[in-house]
Amino acid sequence: MSVFAQHALGANNFDDHLELKEIGEEIVKRCGGLPLAAKALGGILKGKPNPDLWKEVMSSEMWELPDNRNNILPALKLSYLHLPPLLKRCFSYCAILPKDREFDRNELVLLWMAEGFLYDKKKMKDSEGLGQNYFDDLLSRSFFQQSNDNKSKYIMHDLIVDLACFVSREICFHMVGKLQNAKSFAKIRHSSFIPHFMNTFQRFQSFYEMKNLRTLLSWSRYVGRCYLTSKVVHELVPKLKCLRSLSLTHHVIEELPDSIGDLKHLRYLNLSITLIKGLPESVDKLLNLQTLKLHHCYELIELPKGICNLLNLQHLDIIGTRKLKEMPPHIGNLTSLCVLTKFIVGKSNGRITELKKLCDLRGQLHITSLENVEVEDIRDAGFANLKDKPGITELHLKWTDEFSYDLRNPSHEEQVLNSMQPHHSLSSLSITSFSGRKFPSWLGEPSFSSMVQVQLSNCHQITSLPPLGRLKSLKKLSIKGSSRVKEVGVEFYEDDSCFSCLEMLEIVNMGKWEQWAWSNGLGEDSVVKFPKLHELRLHNCPKLVGKLPNFLPSMEKLVINNCPRLVELPKVLPSLTALSIRRCQEAILKSVTNATSLTSLQIIECLDLASLVDGEEELLPCSLEVLEVDLCPNLKELPSGLKDLKSLKDLRISQCRSLVSFPAGGLPHNLICLSLQNCGALEYLPEGIVSHSKYSSDTSHLEKLRISGCKSLGSSSNGKFPDFLKTLEIHNWTTQLLNSLYYGLSHLTDLQIWNCPQLESFPGKELPIPSLISLKIAGCEGLRSLSNHMQDLQSLQQLEIGNCPRLELFPEMGLRNPKLVSFEIHRCKNLKSLPNQMQSLTSLQSINMSDCGAAIECSIECLPPNLTMLSMGACLNLKQPMLEWGLHRLTSLRKLGIGSMKSSGDIISFPDDDGFLLPTSLTHLFIAGFKNLKSISMGIQKLTSLEKLEIWRCPKLQSFPAEGFPATLECLCIDNCPLLRDRCLKEKGGDYWPIISHIPRVVIRN
Repeated sequence: MSVFAQHALGANNFDDHLELKEIGEEIVKRCGGLPLAAKALGGILKGKPNPDLWKEVMSSEMWELPDNRNNILPALKLSYLHLPPLLKRCFSYCAILPKDREFDRNELVLLWMAEGFLYDKKKMKDSEGLGQNYFDDLLSRSFFQQSNDNKSKYIMHDLIVDLACFVSREICFHMVGKLQNAKSFAKIRHSSFIPHFMNTFQRFQSFYEMKNLRTLLSWSRYVGRCYLTSKVVHELVPKLKCLRSLSLTHHVIEELPDSIGDLKHLRYLNLSITLIKGLPESVDKLLNLQTLKLHHCYELIELPKGICNLLNLQHLDIIGTRKLKEMPPHIGNLTSLCVLTKFIVGKSNGRITELKKLCDLRGQLHITSLENVEVEDIRDAGFANLKDKPGITELHLKWTDEFSYDLRNPSHEEQVLNSMQPHHSLSSLSITSFSGRKFPSWLGEPSFSSMVQVQLSNCHQITSLPPLGRLKSLKKLSIKGSSRVKEVGVEFYEDDSCFSCLEMLEIVNMGKWEQWAWSNGLGEDSVVKFPKLHELRLHNCPKLVGKLPNFLPSMEKLVINNCPRLVELPKVLPSLTALSIRRCQEAILKSVTNATSLTSLQIIECLDLASLVDGEEELLPCSLEVLEVDLCPNLKELPSGLKDLKSLKDLRISQCRSLVSFPAGGLPHNLICLSLQNCGALEYLPEGIVSHSKYSSDTSHLEKLRISGCKSLGSSSNGKFPDFLKTLEIHNWTTQLLNSLYYGLSHLTDLQIWNCPQLESFPGKELPIPSLISLKIAGCEGLRSLSNHMQDLQSLQQLEIGNCPRLELFPEMGLRNPKLVSFEIHRCKNLKSLPNQMQSLTSLQSINMSDCGAAIECSIECLPPNLTMLSMGACLNLKQPMLEWGLHRLTSLRKLGIGSMKSSGDIISFPDDDGFLLPTSLTHLFIAGFKNLKSISMGIQKLTSLEKLEIWRCPKLQSFPAEGFPATLECLCIDNCPLLRDRCLKEKGGDYWPIISHIPRVVIRN
């Protein structure tokens, strides 16, 4: 009831509208307890406290309609019916949005605008502002919701998406997998799809029937790029003559066809995060284009010269185009531009004065190559006119990174920066590689009341910082590479009320910085305070001496790296939870006890650190949960109070070569993870890690133990491990130490044994670890056999053995591990056979075997029936002809890898023409080292599920089947097949290119 009241009346109850209470209760009852329905109906009645209207909603016949054909709630249908017609059109378009996906409101508004939904009759043009109003209206009615994970993004509830799909009928279509059947593809106007990582043309064949398609959008779920058949870009898209919106982001697309210029109605084109190198000149025919997005197209070299004829262009996003070196000529003619994310100053094209004409710019603007600003341009006082562009909220100013003082003119650059003063509404400013000796007076003016972020990077000539303390709203400040600054003092702060909102401060690579004068010497009351600072990072400030600011009540994270002359932390750090110290003096750790809330401490490369004890005083706070000490070669002593750190859960000590032992009393019982690596002098494990009586009680909660490179560990470490241990990783253990494995460990699930040369047979005796799931043995040169006690491991699912050159035998009875799923064995050159009775392992799905050189036989009789992956490589003595393996009978096999086998030496054509050699279930086929292979046969067409084909190191291979490859093929990789290479390359005019060009990913390399 309160949810409905909040959305309908803006109150939590009906106290001020008692006449509506009874009606409201009835409406809420009809919502069936679903908050979304209550929100949606509340949105209908928002600002309308009219009892007659409320009764109309309550009595609507929509509540009584049968619900046989769909699952759309009547309350949601009713909320849609009460939308104004213009909002109905915008909402129904949202049927192409995927479920469970965040979206950007501005992107949606641009798509609405491209469809002509936002035409403003008064302004006689499309209006983004109108779209923002529409969006807010739908948001207030709960058709959209703000994302909980990212406040700048929005989501649609699944039921709302279902409603949009229902009301859009067959006009909108969203494709998740393959294109499902529709009553009439011809009726579809707006479509979107979620790309797979590889996308063959099979997915898109029905799009040819969508003759009137106006929207085609890709909603990628990948951070990087996915692969798309070239047929979509070069054949399908040019046929969609009615397209208004096209988005193919996050795909490996290198070029567009010239025919893109024939899409006369195109208004929105998004090719961001592709490998596009340039756009065809025919783009200048897209006279209706409003939005062109090319952000993070790292390979983009140039923009079409004719782009400046697109007078309707309002959005040009080219941020992250690092290879783009200049703007097209006359960019200033695009006076409708509202968003231009990047402007490259040039000496001919892209003169800085072009910006003066672009009066309506807003959002972010990166201006790069400012060293190219001409002297005559500076004489024009308002050459960029940024001061009169209030819409710009984020400004990045960048000069070249090349700091050749003979080529740089500090005075010239100071004049340029002085003339680049932005409007006072700016919220974020970045200045990079500025070589002037002083910053302009406008930087730090209090009138920039909206400034929340400033970054100054690699301004190497600067000797003093600007008065940034006067920016009262500043939250994030980063200063990097001001290598001539020696003191940060009162000119930086202005007064003791500065930085009142600062939350993050980062100071990096200040090679000459010596003094942080955070007090003006007039007493404690005048000390600069940072009341909201919660993160401070100091990196590579080797001459910094003295103290850090004392008043840091909100500090949560402190990182100090390579500040060797800094000797003291602030006296009071009540909120600090994470501290990282690297390449610093031992003395700085004496004040760690001031951090009473510290939960994570990282100490790395503190070369003079000898002890974590100062006299009799312990240096570690009792709140600590994670302690990591790494690369401290002189550390000899850990605090005796280590056992009293009741909150400690994770202890990692590595490369501390002088550490001999742990203090008496051992470790806290609540410790969960212990890692000891490359502590060569360590003679004993901490007390309590092993018990010398297998019957003693154990109160340790340790679950994960890793011990490696501790060569001095003695036999006194032999004993019973804690009962709750789940993961154990051991390296270089003696036989005596290995005996500890046979006591306890009843909860162990993961065991890794590395480089234990004295291990000859495993298990050496009964091994009562009923819960073990994963076993890995590697680099054990003395291991000769696995014993019959392997059958004790009844829960084992993964077995991996690697680099055990003397291993010959598996248990006589085979592997009696009924739950085994994965079996891997590598570089065991004396192995005589695979385990017996493998066909009885019905759970086994994966076998991976390589470089096992003895005479091994392989036949269908010895392979498990449910195998899905089989990989055999460099097993040179496996002499059985491949035809005798019986692979075609493995009807569940999906992935097959065969490499460098003696039995493959006689194969000239692969696979067989009739397609009887391999199972049709294969999706991934890898072959390598077929020395006499000359052709891939037409039998490859029989593999009707094949998605990936890799062919490596086949020096005589020279032909493919004329019929090509299965239509399902997504990836073809040809590596080191010299006779085939040029025939497959487009740039070489290869005759095979036409039959492989449609494959989404083709890799040809030597």
